[in-house]
Amino acid sequence: MAKAPHSFFARIYDLFMVPQDRFGLRHQRQRLCNEAAGKVLEIAIGTGLNIPHYRDAETVVGIDNNRAMLRRAIRRTWETKIPIDLVAADARALPFPDSTFDAVVVGLSLCTIPDPAMTLEELRRVTVPEARLHFLEHVRSTKPSIARRQDRFARLWERISGGCRANQDTAGLINESNWTINDMWSSDGGGLIQGTALAD
Repeated sequence: MAKAPHSFFARIYDLFMVPQDRFGLRHQRQRLCNEAAGKVLEIAIGTGLNIPHYRDAETVVGIDNNRAMLRRAIRRTWETKIPIDLVAADARALPFPDSTFDAVVVGLSLCTIPDPAMTLEELRRVTVPEARLHFLEHVRSTKPSIARRQDRFARLWERISGGCRANQDTAGLINESNWTINDMWSSDGGGLIQGTALAD
């Protein structure tokens, strides 16, 4: 899903995430995946950092358009009893029939996918009518001083982070699509959100 889908980014991704995981992101990953139940689709699964945190999923299908990332994710599928399939695919054109999944997990991915609105529509297509969308995303801060810095360094950050648009209004995009947020947590600085959305 990232703008730099190559082996170099796959090699450094886990190291890149270590500081964030130590400062609380690991806990947020647990919350993100713990409640995902039934047949689950995770988009932009990357190197599989979320895989150990699934508890109630019947099965998980993880997609990414970065094959180097998927190769690194394979080893994490061996560490869980939950059946996990990894598929090379683009979230904007999913290779699944309508109404295939009960839930979707999007972790730090809607901020990197080139067309998040199209992706949200596609996610709705492949989920059942009562589906839940579980999300964890970088967003534009609610604090003006932080938001200004995000805007100032947006292009630089996008280049070094594999395409992440950290100043994107992802909550607004979700609510403007055929999903409605019913529960959401925000970090103190408002730069990280997590929650669930229900299918319209």
